[in-house]
Amino acid sequence: MEDSVVQAYPEIRMLSVDPDIRGEGIGAALVNHCLEVSKKESHIGLHTASFMKKAISLYVNKGFVRLPEKDLEPMSDGNIVKAFIRDLKRERLYGSSDIRN
Repeated sequence: MEDSVVQAYPEIRMLSVDPDIRGEGIGAALVNHCLEVSKKESHIGLHTASFMKKAISLYVNKGFVRLPEKDLEPMSDGNIVKAFIRDLKRERLYGSSDIRN
């Protein structure tokens, strides 16, 4: 039996927007939806490639912070898949910002 790790919190996976319609707020709306359906969880995480500068900017603007200890290098080729996390429990406890536009 293969060992597997169960993530303790939900993670956004494979979020993408057609290049022809990027910049219209669709990515932000998708992230907002993920945050809304996860709002009762303690955290929400994601991974994104280091070259995805606009995506990283979106995630940071949505309150995600780096979690470098969870970074991956799946192909052993120097391309790092960066980990991010947002602390939803802390936001509920301390009244931090709502889902950002």
